Amino acid sequence: MLIFQDDLNLQQRGMPVPNTAQSEDPEDSGQKAFNYKTEPMWTRMGFAPATALELTLNEDFSSVLQGNSETPIFKSKVGDSVRLRVLHPGGHARNHVFQLHGHGWQEEPYTNGSTVMGKNDWSEWKGCEAGIDAGSHLNLLLTNGAGGYYGMPGDYLFRDQASFQFDNGLWGVFRVEK
Repeated sequence: MLIFQDDLNLQQRGMPVPNTAQSEDPEDSGQKAFNYKTEPMWTRMGFAPATALELTLNEDFSSVLQGNSETPIFKSKVGDSVRLRVLHPGGHARNHVFQLHGHGWQEEPYTNGSTVMGKNDWSEWKGCEAGIDAGSHLNLLLTNGAGGYYGMPGDYLFRDQASFQFDNGLWGVFRVEK
């Protein structure tokens, strides 16, 4: 289960953590997390929270994302069937876009009169899911299982697509092992 949180009041050394760059709108205030865990990208890369995104967008994230993180790490074995429940129980009205790199899912993965999750030949395939806001929930059944179509082990990034949300901590790792 993955829970979006987008209105946290985090402190660092007794002081409120400032909002990230380009998140001045009241709907973007506060810090972000998944499952009560956060590691804003600016901390991982050694930037100040208010560093302009134009200065950070060309960074090589592949080296920054190596190893374990404070954000959620989900683990599975190559080819395992994976069901992911994504929730946003409360917070700002700003919509989020959930993306899991290297994997897809069906928009409507239901069979047997919508009573069982499974392969639905009539469903559209998705690689990201837009419109996630307070009160939203999704049930994702990854097509082709963990590791995607080619069954590749490795670390797959999941994140909110908006760069300032990603920089502010809405990211994590789906680790697929052999």
